[in-house]
Amino acid sequence: MGGRVLEVTGMTHDGRGVGRLDGRVVFVPGALPGETVRVEPGTERNGPLRARLLGVLRASPDRAEPFCPVAHTCGGCSLQHLSYPRQLREKRRRAADTLT
Repeated sequence: MGGRVLEVTGMTHDGRGVGRLDGRVVFVPGALPGETVRVEPGTERNGPLRARLLGVLRASPDRAEPFCPVAHTCGGCSLQHLSYPRQLREKRRRAADTLT
């Protein structure tokens, strides 16, 4: 199986998981903080890498099945893979970060 293993340590404002590979920041759509995932990194030369999620090796307890059948392809609801209580915590954190 290809790809690289990544520990997801944070989340962007739009719901992408954040981790590091070889010292570089990596954004992974569909990954959650606390997860270990397998990714296929992109080839960006400047700024953070963007990676494609190949699989979740260790899931977050906050992972939820999106209720919308097209959530993975649409992109309109970036937090549906996150449990509702955790969505609320993330939204509060974002608001506090914005105000400070």
